[in-house]
Amino acid sequence: MRIAIDYTAGIRQGAGIGNYVRNLVSALLALDSTNQYTLLTSGRPTKERPFPTASNVRGRSILIPDRYLNILWYRWRLPLYANFFTGQVDIYHGPDFVLPPIGIKLRKVVTVHDLAFLEHPEYAVPELTAYLKKVVPEAVATADAVAAVSLATRQALIEHFNTPAEKITIIPNGVNSYFRRITDPVLLGATRHKYGLKHPLVLSVGTQEPRKNHLGLIKAFHKTQSKKQSRPAMLAIAGGEGWLYEETRQLVAELKLEKKVRFLGLVSALELVTLYSLADVFAFPSFFEGFGVPPLEAMACGAPVITSNTSSLPAVVGDAALLVDPHKTNEIAAAITRLFEDEKLREDLRQKGYQQAQRYTWTESAHKMLVVYRGLYEGATNFSDEAHVV
Repeated sequence: MRIAIDYTAGIRQGAGIGNYVRNLVSALLALDSTNQYTLLTSGRPTKERPFPTASNVRGRSILIPDRYLNILWYRWRLPLYANFFTGQVDIYHGPDFVLPPIGIKLRKVVTVHDLAFLEHPEYAVPELTAYLKKVVPEAVATADAVAAVSLATRQALIEHFNTPAEKITIIPNGVNSYFRRITDPVLLGATRHKYGLKHPLVLSVGTQEPRKNHLGLIKAFHKTQSKKQSRPAMLAIAGGEGWLYEETRQLVAELKLEKKVRFLGLVSALELVTLYSLADVFAFPSFFEGFGVPPLEAMACGAPVITSNTSSLPAVVGDAALLVDPHKTNEIAAAITRLFEDEKLREDLRQKGYQQAQRYTWTESAHKMLVVYRGLYEGATNFSDEAHVV
């Protein structure tokens, strides 16, 4: 087979879907040395995020600026076919919600991560919401197969777009093998010193934007400070500055928590693993997630996890986390306090977390994607049997 994959997010985005694309493609190339892969990007790869190298992969860059390419492809739908840039291929995969104009002989698969832009538009940049409302329904309708990252996303596709169930396969995210508990006191001490962290420590990871509910977490952390015992000394939030991030900084100032709340910004992969290993509690009270990788990464590193009882998260974490209503600050605060007071519960969640995280590997996800590619190549029309329910 000759497979083309849109690799743009893999070079443009450091986290989120960028991680998804890089990890999935790397796992595909590790599993499959027979089929030929063409990675298509809008713009050139960078030194930090280059094209992967393998004997059966090649990179192709479209040098038309993103803004104009989006207008040509997604606003005007001009027949400037993507396979003009990829060369002759059998299958085209859009791993980031969209499919450009493609020759009719190609079989197509699109990955949909969530439908937050429909179900919770208040948590997204309005311009992005308007764009996704246009292009995602078109991509789902055009695709021969749709890869959903979770059962929640699959159900949303059926509910909002009437997508036939047999067209959808569930291919979850994975957890990289380097996410494991670090016990080296030198590494732990270096990260603790760099960021000025204190124990007991609550950690959260995610871009500072409304959907991640950092405001609710900060308010909950503030409530825990009224406890004389078993209260956390510090809250650390790792992640880049996103839409409306200023509100979190303002809240910290209003609550006079400047010495107790640390915004760590973007951190390296090694620092992230070390932070998870340092955390006494990992809190992820997001309002909505198509999948939700950070709780699993934290579990793989031995951190007891608190997360939301909404969207995909309960199914992803199973019984290995405390679930809370993200809209109820008191519940988040009570869960934090409960974990600090109950050493047996922390250890129980830690052991369950190790097992839960092992269920999700990029190798398994790549294997499932290869099954979809083969099915497309052979003319299959029913992909639901390949669903891995999470």
